[in-house]
Amino acid sequence: MYVNSPPYFEVNDNLDDLTHGPIVDQEGFSERIIEFVEWNLNNMSKLDILCYLVYPDGEVMEATLDEDGYLKSLQKCLDYYSSNEEYEKCNNIKNIIKKYELQ
Repeated sequence: MYVNSPPYFEVNDNLDDLTHGPIVDQEGFSERIIEFVEWNLNNMSKLDILCYLVYPDGEVMEATLDEDGYLKSLQKCLDYYSSNEEYEKCNNIKNIIKKYELQ
């Protein structure tokens, strides 16, 4: 859990290998999105920074996620976990979407 300290994720520079996106640790990134969305929907104090993206040249950029992007981001996570047959994670994401009526 990274609530107090946003994680760093490497960006893949190999554009031919982008099955699920440009992030090297796609599973960790997906877990962070779920954690971030759940935290912000459950707490009065909101997290601002989703994570930091580290590019191959060493450049670091701050990534944020606005509330209007929660559903789309969770759906991307759902696609990732579904393709990896991680159905418990899929059910968790579906429950979050339903519980908070994200549309």
